[in-house]
Amino acid sequence: MSTAPKPQYKRSWKNLLISARYQLGFTLFMVVLCAILEVRLGIWVMTRVRSATNISIGAVQANEAYLKNPAAEIQHLRSRENLVRWLLIGTGALLTVGLFVYGIKMTHKVAGPLHKVALYLDKVKGGKFDKVWPLRKGDQLVAFYDHFREAHEALRKRQEKDVERLREVIAAADKVDLGAKAPDAAARLEELKALLATKEASLG
Repeated sequence: MSTAPKPQYKRSWKNLLISARYQLGFTLFMVVLCAILEVRLGIWVMTRVRSATNISIGAVQANEAYLKNPAAEIQHLRSRENLVRWLLIGTGALLTVGLFVYGIKMTHKVAGPLHKVALYLDKVKGGKFDKVWPLRKGDQLVAFYDHFREAHEALRKRQEKDVERLREVIAAADKVDLGAKAPDAAARLEELKALLATKEASLG
């Protein structure tokens, strides 16, 4: 007899921003800090490159009589300086975008479990004790989530025990037809049956 395969949970870009305030705040902090460091490093590198270019141009100008095309040599040196500048700008932009995407994906691995816990807590507050599914591969806060699952499972088992006891009490009362023999007990019995229905519904 074949069993249905377990569903595979995949992250999609549509739901990466589960907690926008936390994720964007943390990610933007990293991106801005990285951008500041990149700019400072870029300025330092370009200062050194410009200084080296000026020294080389000075050497070319001092030896113009021995060179076939000094202007072309100077243009080549300026082009190399511009190439370094654009490489720094392009690398900085790629690093910034890459860090932003990486930050969103990494914070999602923290925000996701917290979001799931919040959803389950809202259900518990509303009297629902659904099955707590495991985290997706790669999620963080595994120990915290497992502790929550154990606590939730303990509450669910308590509800199940309450349901069993209520069923036993109601069955025993119906067996001796207690509702017909004791009018006062009949109202209490109906209350127990309503409570049983509520607890059964909470278990799904």
